[in-house]
Amino acid sequence: MKPNIGKQSRRQFIKVSATAAVVAPTVALGQGANNDKSAPTDLGPLPPPKETLPQGKIRGVEFSRLILGGNLMGGYAHSRDLAYVSALMQRYNTDAKILETLELAETHGINAMNSWVRDGISQLQKHWKRGGKMKWIAQARLTAEGGLDQFKQAIDLGATAVHVTGDVADALVKQGKIETIAKIISFIRDQKCIAGVGAHGLGTVVAVEKAGLNPDFYVKTYHSHDYYTAPREDETDDLGKHDNSWCKDPEEVADFMFNVKQPWIAFKVLAAGAIPPQRGFRFAFEGGADFILVGMFDWQIAEDVKIVKEVLADVKRTRPWRS
Repeated sequence: MKPNIGKQSRRQFIKVSATAAVVAPTVALGQGANNDKSAPTDLGPLPPPKETLPQGKIRGVEFSRLILGGNLMGGYAHSRDLAYVSALMQRYNTDAKILETLELAETHGINAMNSWVRDGISQLQKHWKRGGKMKWIAQARLTAEGGLDQFKQAIDLGATAVHVTGDVADALVKQGKIETIAKIISFIRDQKCIAGVGAHGLGTVVAVEKAGLNPDFYVKTYHSHDYYTAPREDETDDLGKHDNSWCKDPEEVADFMFNVKQPWIAFKVLAAGAIPPQRGFRFAFEGGADFILVGMFDWQIAEDVKIVKEVLADVKRTRPWRS
């Protein structure tokens, strides 16, 4: 059963709106090499930005519409059954390469990144010491005893915003512990930080909205099923059991998020690399996302920025921008 929020639905809006969303056709099939020559050669001051990206606001703070994901830098790979990929990522993304990636992202207009607090942020701190202005949206989990140590650590290390990870929030909702999510939001705000909720399952967002917790933002998975390893009809869980999907029903997500008032950061928008960015970015923005969170290697950054700009220049949305 789809959630009923008692308001105008996205489908109703589309039927009566002259600006109904239309997903544009694919124009390319992948990401080419980035021949950008602005890679750092030393740890001196950062070069000035060479371009800008459209931005939105979360609780008054400006974030680029494209946010750099931290999974690839941490070696986390949703690689289906290819066991070597995580090790390959870790060998490629050395400390020097991560610093290069952060510099390239910022010089191309990306002003925020997202990563788990316990991955360590030594490279980001070096980037800041060089004059970098990259904002950090930190992910945090509860301790085994239910403590908030990771949330405090993220704030102490300089996070601009902190959100409970999707796996933790999903589990808390399934356990009927919505009050724990409320406690997390309250704790983050008490530390004068922006507070968010992550989710893989739409049920988590529905529960948080129903409880009136009013986080500052959501980080919710969103991607189409238009790719080879998409879930089959018998795969109905929030997460694909073969590490192959993270958004069970994208239409249902777009319908519900249509009336959500908080900014929405969509992640897994490329289904972990299975969807070309030209399709995935447009699908996310036209489906209602206010920001997209994308893991990128250094050589993908310039092209992804270019694609986001092209998409945002003619994006057709039904959900109003929430920032």
